[in-house]
Amino acid sequence: MDKTVKMRAYTDPGSGQPASKQKEQDIELAARDAQLADERNKSLEQLKTIVQLREALKQEQAKTAEVSKRVNELESGLKQITASTANELSRKDAQLEAEMKKAVDAESKCKELQNQLKQEQAKLADMPDQTRLLEAKDKELADLKSRMQDTSGVLSKIISIAEAARLVGKP
Repeated sequence: MDKTVKMRAYTDPGSGQPASKQKEQDIELAARDAQLADERNKSLEQLKTIVQLREALKQEQAKTAEVSKRVNELESGLKQITASTANELSRKDAQLEAEMKKAVDAESKCKELQNQLKQEQAKLADMPDQTRLLEAKDKELADLKSRMQDTSGVLSKIISIAEAARLVGKP
């Protein structure tokens, strides 16, 4: 008589579960431990990455702050340069306007002098006629002088004759 007894192959005295289930749980537990270790490693790597990214963010924020400060300085300098350039430009515009007014005044004075010059040239053009008139009058005057000298000579002769007659006529 053969009796077959069914027995469990291995039982944990404390668990009361069969050994194959225990092995499955151990394998599952080992897999979960491996998975947990893997997740821990990934978490550590991600934590390191987060720390690095935070540091990089701080550095970028510092750079951004420096760039922002520099941009503000440059904008301030640009405003100053723009203001000084505007002042210089307005000053030069005023100078240019003054120079243009002087040029207009000088041009009108030039035209006035040109008109005076034309008048003087017209007078000088008439001068040769006046010169000829003066030369004619000078010649006439010279003729009158020579006549006067002739008349003086005649008068002196008349005076000398009259004196002679008076001397003769005075007893």
